[in-house]
Amino acid sequence: MSGRPAVYYLAAALAALFISGCGPRQSAEDIKAALIDFDPPFREILDKKAQLDTQVETLKGEFRARQGEINSKIMELEEELKTARKDLYSKTRELSAQLDPEREKINLKVEELKMKLTGKEARAASMKNSIKNQKSLLDNKKLNLSSQEQAELQKNIDKTRQELTPLEDEITALRREIQLFKQESTLLRY
Repeated sequence: MSGRPAVYYLAAALAALFISGCGPRQSAEDIKAALIDFDPPFREILDKKAQLDTQVETLKGEFRARQGEINSKIMELEEELKTARKDLYSKTRELSAQLDPEREKINLKVEELKMKLTGKEARAASMKNSIKNQKSLLDNKKLNLSSQEQAELQKNIDKTRQELTPLEDEITALRREIQLFKQESTLLRY
């Protein structure tokens, strides 16, 4: 390979690097001047671009001014919204407070019914326990209970069961009443 083709390859590589931007930096004005020297009518296009660039910058400036105005209005509206929200919450609490006496009456009624229910449930549990104990005695063959004692135990069991039935009905009614009052209370919430 002779020296000449190597020089051509080196020159072509340097030209490629220069074109791709790896060479020394040129100013925009130098590039424009070179392009106008290369293609003189290109000056008109560059002048038109300069006019368009000026118009674009004017539009951008107008946009930034308008954006500032809009952002200012947004901040004002956000403050207005915060104030309106606080006002709504305050007025809602005031209106809701008007039902506080009714809510309190319902809550007191529920507590009263719960106490009543607890007492009746305790009595029912005691009666069930009594039936269980008497039945246990009745079923215990080791005690050798007489017929009269067995009849007495059975009579007590039957009597307690008869008393227990209306008591369980009362318990069911109390639970239902409590549930209804709780629903009333729920409906009065905001």
